[in-house]
Amino acid sequence: MELIALFDFDRTLIKKDSMILLFFRYFDLSIKNVPKFCRLIYETLKYFLKIYSQRQFKEIYINLIIDSSRIKDTEVLFDDFSKYLLGLVFKTAKKEIIGLKDRGYKVILLSASLDLYLKKVGRGLGFSELICTRTAHSDNKIKISGLNCYGKNKIKMLLSSHREDGVDWKASYCYSDSGSDRELLRLFGNPYIVNNVRFGRTAPEFRSVIWK
Repeated sequence: MELIALFDFDRTLIKKDSMILLFFRYFDLSIKNVPKFCRLIYETLKYFLKIYSQRQFKEIYINLIIDSSRIKDTEVLFDDFSKYLLGLVFKTAKKEIIGLKDRGYKVILLSASLDLYLKKVGRGLGFSELICTRTAHSDNKIKISGLNCYGKNKIKMLLSSHREDGVDWKASYCYSDSGSDRELLRLFGNPYIVNNVRFGRTAPEFRSVIWK
């Protein structure tokens, strides 16, 4: 049976949320972009009021950042962002990925974030597989194609490529920081909460680790 080691990305392999980092790195806060910035605040409020789904908000968010950015070539932008993110990955996490690969585990990057930058991040870290929120271009805009890889959808997407009876779940590993991954962690015999002491206190059935 297959042995897998699953890693979340945001706040697990890196300290912060990559979508927030994308905004601070590429949203051009110039006078001409004030309307876009105001719209982003408005759309964010609508998301928190649950007027938008997370999927809808992601599409609006990513396109507003791209439209405002000084880098107009999206391939150049996301190539630069991928390199930036690779420089933020915890050293402990890199050692864990290498160690599990050496022990014969298939290492999988599973994230709610976008393939636009995670493809290169995953390759750079030596992951065997990437499961994440997929995108496509339509009418010069980025659209999410398929499921938004969050919460229960993570489990659906994982099991669509790895049959339940084909994995040795008891011997496999899962690393995440998020309470939204509670059910995902329960699939594994070796579930770890990374860098989230508060979540660890509410879920003593999982092991807690601190990566630096």
